[in-house]
Amino acid sequence: MQPDEQAPAKRQFDFTLPFKIAVGAALAIIVALTLAQVVLRYFFDSPILWSDELSRLMVVWMTFIGAAVVCWQGRHLSVDVFVSHLPRGVQRVLRVINQLLALGFLCVLTWKSFRIVKLENFQEMSILPLPAGTVRLAATVGAILMIVAIVSRLFLSRRIHEKQPDNNEHSML
Repeated sequence: MQPDEQAPAKRQFDFTLPFKIAVGAALAIIVALTLAQVVLRYFFDSPILWSDELSRLMVVWMTFIGAAVVCWQGRHLSVDVFVSHLPRGVQRVLRVINQLLALGFLCVLTWKSFRIVKLENFQEMSILPLPAGTVRLAATVGAILMIVAIVSRLFLSRRIHEKQPDNNEHSML
């Protein structure tokens, strides 16, 4: 290797990749299941009884896992019309306050949802052989993943997020 040549940049592991794959797979399954349901119901008069319940369950899980991915990347939607006119230091302080408020909300959500999941696990879903708490468990898991994401953005090394710009820098809740 010549002195003026640079070594290729070391590729960082994308922590969200498994979650992105899970969300994409869930979306593909929902679309395929819905299309199959339409064809079987209207052309063969033989609907898949469990397809609607499974689709709803997957949409809920997909939403909360997707929210965690977006939280990790710092790309939540925001309205920053007023904040963008403030000095850079004030914007940073507001960003930290915003994230601390989100952390507080997510901690309460996690704490309360554990109780609800435990209560609902005594019942089963109507068609699928799963506990009814499976639906609410998505909120618990998603909230925990979002807490990890926010804490990592706030307190851990910025090296984890170097290649992922914080597009939520000016956002307010």
